[in-house]
Amino acid sequence: MPLTAVAKGMVHGQGGSVKVVATRGGGPVLGVHLVGPHVSEMIAESRLIVGWEAEPADVAWHIHPHPTLSEAVGEVFLTLAGRGLHQSV
Repeated sequence: MPLTAVAKGMVHGQGGSVKVVATRGGGPVLGVHLVGPHVSEMIAESRLIVGWEAEPADVAWHIHPHPTLSEAVGEVFLTLAGRGLHQSV
């Protein structure tokens, strides 16, 4: 998901993206790719998700406040859990 798809990403206007690699069918998250300015603020959550072998549905209900870049992370997990707000798989 492009970071410019969320309000904070539009404000920064510098691009970037969030990509989640998970086992097909809702299985564990295998990796999270964060590219762009300010993504260092989202590394801790992504590391916990991978380290705990969370499934997308486990993460989807967590709060990713507006307007923050973490909103993009939340949106990706909502989409993978079948509840996306702004995009489809």
